[in-house]
Amino acid sequence: MMLLPIRSRVLHFIATEKSAHITEVMAGLEADYGSERQFTRANFVEHLLSLKENGLIDEESHLMTEEGDLQIVYAINDEGINTINKYLPKKWRLNG
Repeated sequence: MMLLPIRSRVLHFIATEKSAHITEVMAGLEADYGSERQFTRANFVEHLLSLKENGLIDEESHLMTEEGDLQIVYAINDEGINTINKYLPKKWRLNG
């Protein structure tokens, strides 16, 4: 299976889940990307912040973990869906 660049895959994961926080995104992508050196929490924070700043995902809510860490839940928006359907290979598009 062809892997997408990880940031594109983060966007696609959030789109298919409708919303997710960093722990869910990393757990969902670990099987495909977990052995890569770039698979770090710091890099995923950067991916999520970049996607948000580029207007492809929105902050949906916030939660506090049992350890006292703040987790931001991100949701796909119309621009994110349009980007997936315009730029990702056909098998990764959301509109068939």
